[in-house]
Amino acid sequence: MSNLFKLDIKDAVKGLVVAVLASVLIAIYGAVTNNMAINWNDVLKIAISSGLGYVVKNYFTDESGKLLGKL
Repeated sequence: MSNLFKLDIKDAVKGLVVAVLASVLIAIYGAVTNNMAINWNDVLKIAISSGLGYVVKNYFTDESGKLLGKL
């Protein structure tokens, strides 16, 4: 983990992994629930949101994982 209010390349790579995993899981879920019809626009939105959410979370946590260095 990086320091509070800092990001490093590992954070970006882990954010990308989260985005890929989220998109794959959403695509599988969509295929199962909608008889193989996947809405790729929704999958892309969820992938971007989850990846960015992970990176933002890492930006606001310190090297020990505490939110804003306190929680």
